[in-house]
Amino acid sequence: MKAELYLSKAYRSIYENDFEQALYWFEQALGVEPDNADIHYRHSITSARSNLLDKALAHARLAATLAPDHKEYMLHYDRLRAKELTVMARNHLENSVEDRVFRSERAVSLLERAGELDPLSVEVQIWLAIAYGEMAQYEAALRTLREAYALPQDEGIARQLTELEQQLENRLNKSSS
Repeated sequence: MKAELYLSKAYRSIYENDFEQALYWFEQALGVEPDNADIHYRHSITSARSNLLDKALAHARLAATLAPDHKEYMLHYDRLRAKELTVMARNHLENSVEDRVFRSERAVSLLERAGELDPLSVEVQIWLAIAYGEMAQYEAALRTLREAYALPQDEGIARQLTELEQQLENRLNKSSS
């Protein structure tokens, strides 16, 4: 069977919000055309939407490797790598075993790299502000939040930014007293 037929079935599954079935059809299409960068890219997008970050990263990496001149594939791969680094940073911040300063410094390092890979990620900026706050670097945290305000966001994120900014300003004022 031709890959186009499998892709058609994958798109129909996406239209029907059956992402698990869409991933199955993408796999079938890749069985026919394993070196097709576009199929890997589309598989990656659907995997990412299904919160399957490892699978999304693997297919994004393949798409970018198979078609290195295709900027959209590399941008997608970079965004996913930024998401992976953000998850790792969150794990450091939420880990109660490590020293707070060490885990926060490690998280800042990961998040700064994530910000380089995806400079439009509000999530990266929020977690970076939290990490700076954990290190009692309130001015850096507030500066990071103010940068996040300039990025595209919805009402929920805007509310979260405002709440975090107020918390950090309160901590800054208490530390200055």
